[in-house]
Amino acid sequence: MKELRFSLATLFFYCCIGQSCSQQTGPGDESLVQTFEATTPCSDAVKEMLGMAPDFKCEMMRWKLILSSDSKKNPSTFDLVYTYGLGKQGTRGFSEGAKTVELKGKWTIEKSNSKKTAAIITLIADNSAARLSFLQPGQNLLHLLDNNKQLVNGTAAWSYTFNRTDPVTVSTGKFIPRLVSSPQLPGISDTVGIYYGRTPCNKALTEINQISSEGCQIIKCRLVLLQDTATHAPTNFLIQTIYVGKGDNKYSVTGTWKLSQGTIDNPAAVVYQLLPGEGRSQNPLLLVKADDNILYFIDNDTRLLVGDSYSSYTLNRGK
Repeated sequence: MKELRFSLATLFFYCCIGQSCSQQTGPGDESLVQTFEATTPCSDAVKEMLGMAPDFKCEMMRWKLILSSDSKKNPSTFDLVYTYGLGKQGTRGFSEGAKTVELKGKWTIEKSNSKKTAAIITLIADNSAARLSFLQPGQNLLHLLDNNKQLVNGTAAWSYTFNRTDPVTVSTGKFIPRLVSSPQLPGISDTVGIYYGRTPCNKALTEINQISSEGCQIIKCRLVLLQDTATHAPTNFLIQTIYVGKGDNKYSVTGTWKLSQGTIDNPAAVVYQLLPGEGRSQNPLLLVKADDNILYFIDNDTRLLVGDSYSSYTLNRGK
């Protein structure tokens, strides 16, 4: 595993953002290269997975992953560059002392046993003992898995979702999730879960509070889902948002929510439909359940929303 000092490594890393450092593609073979980017927390679990020094001060990581396929579109090679360290106050960059690592090798893909329509991508590095796996819930997203093949839960600041830089549309048309007739939610508390995340300035999340997207940099979200303790049926929700770049006001929206099933890509997916109260947008906010800890926002056609290199449309269950 090769580590570079921040000054040289950062220049290398950000040069790679605009072009592939080691992948050369010719005319017509763009589909053979997939590029994903992310900014994630730097947790102890991920430090261990990557063989990082446990005492190295680290709060965030910046990733770029290039997956290359052969002429028959079978998995071939990968190039993964990640930088980790402390964030620089008031910016999206790193403070001095951050480190960058590049891993190269082969990658494989297999169907997920627990999620029939998803796949698991595994990176096998030539220059490191690290072995990373990702769930691919759709063509445009990857989510880091831990050593037990469980989705890694993020924080209020970042998730472990990687976003494709050139999103593709693999399904056309519109899909309406069907309501679950007798919904049963787990647990005895009235709170199903409290979830946090920071998303790009999505139109649905700005319009719900009649906020213009102009000047919006990012949206901080907190979602509370409630249930009836006797019937275990969905009841109310509360979503709180702060629009960074538009002031420090915290907006709160309440309403009811329903449990439904199916997306355009996965007929078995569990979908949460959030219906804002009177005077708000009549379009529901839709989220698909990845597992008990992770929710993804989807659009009105039930396609997974794709974030960018800094934020994702992912909500993480609070600790």
